[in-house]
Amino acid sequence: MSAASAPHNPFPGPQPYRAADRGYFFGREELTRKLAHRLMAYPCTTVFGPSGAGKSSLMQAGVIPLLEEAHDFRVVRVDRWPAGEAPLSWLARALFDDLELGTAPPERSAGEALDEAMALAERRSERPILIYLDQLEQLLFPGRAAGEASALLDAVDRLARKPMRGLQIALSLREDYLGRLRDQARGRRELLDHGFRVGPLSVGEMVRAVCRAVETSQPTRRWAEEQVRALMLEVRTPGSPASEESEVQAAFGQIVCRALWEERAAGRGAEAGAVEAEAILHRYLEATVEGLGPLSEAARLLLEEHLIDRDGHRTLLTENEARSVLPAGSATEVLGRLERAAVLRAEEHQGSRYFELGHDWLASRVFMRRQEREGKQREAERKRREEEEQRGARERAARRMLGLIAGVAVAVTAIMAALAVWTIKQRNAAELASYRALMAAEDAARAQGRAWNSSLVAGARELLAKGQPAPATKLLLEVIEPDDVRGWIDVATEVLASAPPMLAMRGHQGAVMSAGFSLDGRRIVTASDDRTARVWNADGSGTPVVLRGHEHSVLSASFSADGQRVATASFDGTARVWNADGSGMPIVLRGHKGPVLSASFSADGQRVAIASFDGTARVWNADGSGMPIVLRGHKGPVLSASFSADGQRVVTASEDTTARVWNADGSGTPIVLPGHEGPVSSASFSADGQRVVTASSGGTARVWNADGSGMPIVLRGHEGPVSSASFSADGQRVVTASDDKTARVWEVYGSGPPFVLAGHEDSVGSAAFSADGQRVVTASSDGTARVWEAYGRGMPIVLRGHEGAVRSAAFRADGQRVVTASGDGTARVWNANGSGSPVVLRGHENWVRSGVFSADGQRVVTASEDRTARVWNADDSGRPVVLRGHDAAVRSAEFSADGQRVVTASDDKTARVWNADGSGVPVVLRGHEEWVRSAEFSADGQRVVTASDDKMARVWNADGSGVPVVLRGHEEWVRSAEFSADGQRVVTASQDRTARVWSAEGDGPPVVLRGHEADVLSASFSADGQRVVTASQDRTARVWSADGDGPPVVLRGHEADVLSASFSADGQRVVTASEDTTARVWNADGSGVPVVLRGHERGVLFASFSADGQRVVTGSDDGTARVWNADGSGMPLVLSGHVGGVRFAWFSADGQRVVTAAGDKTARVWATSVQILQQKLRAATTECLSPELRRVYLDESDEDARKGYESCERSYGRTPFYREVGVP
Repeated sequence: MSAASAPHNPFPGPQPYRAADRGYFFGREELTRKLAHRLMAYPCTTVFGPSGAGKSSLMQAGVIPLLEEAHDFRVVRVDRWPAGEAPLSWLARALFDDLELGTAPPERSAGEALDEAMALAERRSERPILIYLDQLEQLLFPGRAAGEASALLDAVDRLARKPMRGLQIALSLREDYLGRLRDQARGRRELLDHGFRVGPLSVGEMVRAVCRAVETSQPTRRWAEEQVRALMLEVRTPGSPASEESEVQAAFGQIVCRALWEERAAGRGAEAGAVEAEAILHRYLEATVEGLGPLSEAARLLLEEHLIDRDGHRTLLTENEARSVLPAGSATEVLGRLERAAVLRAEEHQGSRYFELGHDWLASRVFMRRQEREGKQREAERKRREEEEQRGARERAARRMLGLIAGVAVAVTAIMAALAVWTIKQRNAAELASYRALMAAEDAARAQGRAWNSSLVAGARELLAKGQPAPATKLLLEVIEPDDVRGWIDVATEVLASAPPMLAMRGHQGAVMSAGFSLDGRRIVTASDDRTARVWNADGSGTPVVLRGHEHSVLSASFSADGQRVATASFDGTARVWNADGSGMPIVLRGHKGPVLSASFSADGQRVAIASFDGTARVWNADGSGMPIVLRGHKGPVLSASFSADGQRVVTASEDTTARVWNADGSGTPIVLPGHEGPVSSASFSADGQRVVTASSGGTARVWNADGSGMPIVLRGHEGPVSSASFSADGQRVVTASDDKTARVWEVYGSGPPFVLAGHEDSVGSAAFSADGQRVVTASSDGTARVWEAYGRGMPIVLRGHEGAVRSAAFRADGQRVVTASGDGTARVWNANGSGSPVVLRGHENWVRSGVFSADGQRVVTASEDRTARVWNADDSGRPVVLRGHDAAVRSAEFSADGQRVVTASDDKTARVWNADGSGVPVVLRGHEEWVRSAEFSADGQRVVTASDDKMARVWNADGSGVPVVLRGHEEWVRSAEFSADGQRVVTASQDRTARVWSAEGDGPPVVLRGHEADVLSASFSADGQRVVTASQDRTARVWSADGDGPPVVLRGHEADVLSASFSADGQRVVTASEDTTARVWNADGSGVPVVLRGHERGVLFASFSADGQRVVTGSDDGTARVWNADGSGMPLVLSGHVGGVRFAWFSADGQRVVTAAGDKTARVWATSVQILQQKLRAATTECLSPELRRVYLDESDEDARKGYESCERSYGRTPFYREVGVP
């Protein structure tokens, strides 16, 4: 590639690279070749990826020039779709223009013009043609005419099928709109079958691409790789580790590089030294807003008032909300310019769009501007008040002068003055009465508001108690100013922990018998007692496709593997095969003489296996052609029939107590699997087809060789009928469901006892593994489904919300969602991981000793008995970084202040310093001769102090260089060691009943703090380093002068061991945790009476203050953590969910979250602020309050309740549903 000769900025900023920029387009060479080959291989390819990943750049600067050069392609390019133009006409005009065919005939329809353009193009040249349609998501935005996208896709589908040699089509759009495109393009396989994903560049790839672009520029320049790497790390995806493998937010990377180039070209930027991406983005933001000219002020107000909260954090704004606050007619221009500049990021959700600021740094600048503006407004208001006071003073002076002049007339006006006084008194009395009435009205309004809020919180509690967390969620969001409402945070936390359903699919007029996802997870099919099946968008948007025709209950419905068709089984004696989009007539498979109980496709979708009450199974061609193969032999109803993965065999289960394995073509004699003592309720193959598992009402399941050889493995243990049994994907385990209210997970060879999944309160009707085999979902007549760890660890996630028995539950292919079907007439979709609040950090294989936030609150590091530490994103996104290497339990782990490193302490007698992103080899700090109990960094991160059972503490250089300073003197184990804030001293706590304060350099003797009468368990400095607080098994804590002067302040009152003690940030108070089940907050000088925090049911293991000192968090052996007001007022927030003692609990620096570590092998991150909880509540569910619930809990009239419900449903892109009168 050759660069342009004229000076040129090689970075396009937020805009894509064009063909003219090809000489500077690096880092995508291999992807360019792959996509070019894909485009040549298929008539139509869909290119998709995240917003800003570089799809347009790849096509325009990479693929299109390559195709033009290598294959002489003619290119038709459409990269915008104006709202006022019909897309099909726009495409037809582009064909005529780009292929130089003249002017599109105005008298022809758009479709006819398109056909004429292609005919002309084919006649004029044999050169191949690429039609590239970019940014197709624009056609799927709310507000676009519903038929526009469909008309265009029809035309593109015709082109893709056109027998025209050398015609290739590329469709490109953001991946968050891919589902909507697929919905629009149903039945048009040429448009959907060949996708190509473009992901963002990694930090390392971006660094190399930037440096090459700079070197290629004219005149030639060089940027230091390290400098560029630092910049790219600053604009990596939020929450990702600081490594070369993390993905870059490409738009911001380009913006920063473009601005840096311009600054250096103008001589304003130094070629060497640190460059701050944040400052560059701030300047870019100002220039972008100023570039809006007359609309700049409106844009500023939009950003400052509506896209950050009161604390400066980014918030979401829907498109409709944005349009309502911008001047009439300006929204399209303002939002479009800000989105194209990457200042705003837009996402599609539930049929609408929302906006947020593109980066936290932009939010910080907007917040700063808002503070400046508000400061100016306050100053202006202050001056205005001063001027009013000065004017008032002048007026009062003038009145006094007039009073002197009028004094001579006092006698004359005495009577009139008396009359005036009487009038004024009367007026004052009236004004006072009016003021008192106003105050009384305001007090009444406030009282009414408090009562209203309290009733909403009480209503939410009531709904939660009834197992209805979704409407409870909506009710909590109706509360006004929840910060001031007692109990709101507690109920919100409890609601979120109860895992409300994400959405309910309402529309059936009878019980829903089954529900399942399509393989791609984008649709759901349901079967119902109301004689219909329905196909829904999995996100609940739009209107379901209703499959009508059966004359009795539909008992099952399932997709073909490609998702194009649905097979249904009905009590009316037929099965039917439907197009999943509802088009055409179904194929009716008749012949059975009794109800059809199940129907399922073969893996290739060519055949359907049907089980019937008439004692036979049948194998049909899915297109209805030919005669079915009838599988006869059972002596009772056949309850299920399913294919092996290769489609060569069918296994059936029957009430005659046998299962049978048949050749699917009907040849030969079936293999009979006898032995059960009751009806066989289900039978299915393992994935490799070598084995069959059966479930029986006789109370057992059995695993058979599918060829009938050998004896079956009998899985005994259930105390009631077994309703289902199925293999894990790897065939190594079986999960069974039973009327005994349990499910069980068995080793397939029957070795060892099963894991018993107990907790349901009624029979369990089905149980199934997730695709990875790690979890099991169960459905029960108790009205719940539950998601369990397959190995029986921990507590299940209970999915509550149905008002009838749950008949089936199934995972989506990726295991992230569960769909349930219920007798209450609904199907519901759930997050398989719960609501995400709290965030559960799972992965450790033994109990977790500690969990600590990084300073920025974005990550958590945990230490575990399983010999590892792990670094997690605090929102649990991505995979944790596992720090392996210790040979024994890891007792503690903490971040350096900059978050770049982690130090761990272990029972293997070492401490280790790791890169927090897991890169490189850890620094191993060897020398202790016994367990290392704790390790922590100095504030500057240059040193580490460790405490050990070898009776010593050591101070190390964090990089491992040099010899450690050994702090000798304790006569027993050293329990803890920590630095003072300035790093000059170390305080240690020991089982020898003393604490000691040492010079961190090892100079001079330590200050020995004697007085405790039992082991000292912890010791820590106050923030100013002047005092030390210690906790002891002698039931006291003590506050000492760090220099040893004077007697300590003894904090007495606990009735058992004091396990921890720490100062508040201002050093005025101390919080202690004790085995006596209490924590206590003391004045550090010992004055007054401590605040006793009671409520835990077992010992309190740890307690700490929030940074502002207003709250305390405690962790207890009772399995809960609690957040208290430090002054003891109000009720604590109870954080329940752990099933082991909570050994550690800590606030994030901003006090918005708490991390807990427990003996159940998990850590959890809890939201404790109203704002975060509100956001989580909004995201938790899209269910709407029904008119009935609105009348009961919101006190709305019938009309208002109906309107409120319908408005809510339509806001999620759904049609309001009302059950028909008289339908059960």
